[in-house]
Amino acid sequence: MLCRVLLLSFGLAEGLLPTPLRSAPAPTAFPRSGILAMAEQQRTRRELLASAITAGSSLSVLSGLPAAVFAESTLITRQQAYTRYVPRIERGRDYWATGLKKLIIAQDWKSISAAVDKKGSIDRIFGPMGLFASSFSSKTISDKTLAMNTAVDELREAADSLAIAAAGKTSGGFLGFGEKKLDESQRAQLAKAAYAKGISAIDKFIMIGNDGLGMQFAPMDTIQ
Repeated sequence: MLCRVLLLSFGLAEGLLPTPLRSAPAPTAFPRSGILAMAEQQRTRRELLASAITAGSSLSVLSGLPAAVFAESTLITRQQAYTRYVPRIERGRDYWATGLKKLIIAQDWKSISAAVDKKGSIDRIFGPMGLFASSFSSKTISDKTLAMNTAVDELREAADSLAIAAAGKTSGGFLGFGEKKLDESQRAQLAKAAYAKGISAIDKFIMIGNDGLGMQFAPMDTIQ
């Protein structure tokens, strides 16, 4: 009788024990090959998802943001170049069109020599022209920049001819041998030809620069 009471008491007490203290059921056993297959499947799905996200982000960055940033930076660079260099180019253009013409008519060779000399009224136009032309390029030199630089080179050739006319002689070879002096008519003829060539070069530079300049910029006027 006592044993039966003890057994009943023990069973009742066991029923009142908290769940964690009870014996946990044995975990379901999966074959090792099945577990590895499930893990491999989950890993593969994670990799595919990560690849898709990465690819999508890359496409967004490459196709959207850089284009907008590049366009904005290009516009800002163009605005800065226009504001800084175009007024100086126009001053050089005006000097070539009017001031230089008067000097050639008067055969004022000393003033012409000073104008084509370093930091003279003509020499000061080359820096702004080159820098403004370069503003139309980014990582690579554009065809527009190359065409504008060609016009700058032609203007330099005209300035070199003016320097010869102003000096009254052609440069000689070693130690001045082969130097040839020019008479007044030859100097005047050379200066007039250089003046005409310079007008053509400046107008070419301006027309190329004005092409596709944009509505927010006022086009430069040509000489002719």
